[in-house]
Amino acid sequence: MLTPAFELSQDKTYLTIIVNAPYAKVSDAEIFIEDDEVRFHSKPYFLRLNLPGNLIEDGRESAVYNSDKGSFTIKVPKATEGEVFEGLDMLTKLLTPKGQTSAASPLIQVLDSSDEVTKDTDLEIDEDFDWHVDQKVYVEDKLPMDAPKYGFANTRCGVFKRLQEDIVDVVSLRDPDSCDVTQRREKRTQAEQEKFDPDYYLADLYEDDAIQELMSYRAPWEKQLKSLDQEFTDSEKEKMRNLPKKEFLLDEKQLIGVYLGLVDLLFAYAYNHRATEGEDNVESAWTICNLSATLSWLDVFHSLDDVVVSSLRRSLCYPLYRQWALSVKVLSDTRQILQLGKGYILKCLLEIRELLTHRYPYYILNDLYITDYCVWIQTASDKRLASLTDALAQISVKKDMVGLNLCEIEAEAAEENDRSVDVITESVSQIGLLPHKGIVLSSNTKDSDDDSTDHSDSTETDDDGTESDDESTESDDENTETDDKCSDTGVESTKSDDNNKLMEKHEEIDDSSFKSSFKSESHIEKCAQICEIEKDDSEKFENSEK
Repeated sequence: MLTPAFELSQDKTYLTIIVNAPYAKVSDAEIFIEDDEVRFHSKPYFLRLNLPGNLIEDGRESAVYNSDKGSFTIKVPKATEGEVFEGLDMLTKLLTPKGQTSAASPLIQVLDSSDEVTKDTDLEIDEDFDWHVDQKVYVEDKLPMDAPKYGFANTRCGVFKRLQEDIVDVVSLRDPDSCDVTQRREKRTQAEQEKFDPDYYLADLYEDDAIQELMSYRAPWEKQLKSLDQEFTDSEKEKMRNLPKKEFLLDEKQLIGVYLGLVDLLFAYAYNHRATEGEDNVESAWTICNLSATLSWLDVFHSLDDVVVSSLRRSLCYPLYRQWALSVKVLSDTRQILQLGKGYILKCLLEIRELLTHRYPYYILNDLYITDYCVWIQTASDKRLASLTDALAQISVKKDMVGLNLCEIEAEAAEENDRSVDVITESVSQIGLLPHKGIVLSSNTKDSDDDSTDHSDSTETDDDGTESDDESTESDDENTETDDKCSDTGVESTKSDDNNKLMEKHEEIDDSSFKSSFKSESHIEKCAQICEIEKDDSEKFENSEK
């Protein structure tokens, strides 16, 4: 934990404590008062003061946070009004726990002792152990003039040098205070190259049902309502009132970096809004911070093309949905947000600030970037925003510009797909025409039956002269003929049923074979199954003919 800078003052009634904690998580601040001890805690800061007099909590105590200075002002009434607290300027003494006068090691050290004495000594140490956090007086480090800069308009430095031990994973850059802008850019590009997963990209390319739903989602900015930039909710108005009162004096180089960084932030915001369909979740802060190179790598952009390339690359490497068409759609969303003006941009920045405020440790990025952006955008130039919007609309994005070999990856996948389809087609074409053979057999049998019937009819015609003599014989012949036809019809029906079943089997196999086009091993196995079924059915037909 960090010991914040602090100062104390008093009057006859109150003791006033000013705690400078610019990177504190204000929403989780805690203040504890008990007699002559005051404790303050707000990540990553902790302060414990042992006072020369007692305080009291009777409802008159108060605490106020100054967002301009990043400080807490705590006023607590004295237990005895009019009492003077001596030594309030002795900061080291105030930080020393009660009963402790020195941090030096004991002057006498026991080198050897009996077990009984050792046990008693250990017990005594356990009972009197001081669990208080060791505190040191805060001393501001002197930073060189050429120290690497970051934050809004590149005006901050040395922040992570002090916070790195207490707040980890705020940014992807491990040692921000020792890397200049060029080194950050190189490390960021290398990390993106290592993170990109071609298989993940292809999966989202071909299995895109969920992504198509996200792309069809109609975001608020797509309604093109100009009134949106004037309508702030009561909650947003309250947040605006709590913003620090600042005025920025930026040179031209800083202004360009700020405008380009704004595009980077809005792209990350637009992606999260579309991916969640406007319903933020626990991963929203992570998504925004990782998509924005400004927040995750403290990067500074010098051209609009650099911003577009960085945003597209990161949208294909880190978030849940990684598809080129979705990334291009989000880029269009970013342009529409800019087109709505600084009022609607402020609404988006306030939402980002709210998300980061409640997510440890990303709230630090509010102090470095988002809060200042919320203040600055209110005085930004409308003309420059319009010019930036037009320039963004004129950029033609192509897959080869992001440097991830997307065209080659898609071409290889298409070739593999074609090869798999060819294998399936060839296997299916080799399937025997067994269903057609069965139909032919049935047709021939029927023709044979017709011939037999015709022959029987002609025999009856020839025997008309002897009809009376052979009436019983003819009756027998008719009964026999009827039995034969029934038998033939039964055989024909059986064969027809077998043929239909065989055709259904082949149709099922053909359908299942064409449903998957990327798993070639599965296709080969199904082709083998087809051949095996064909062999069995051929044997059945041969037995049927016999």
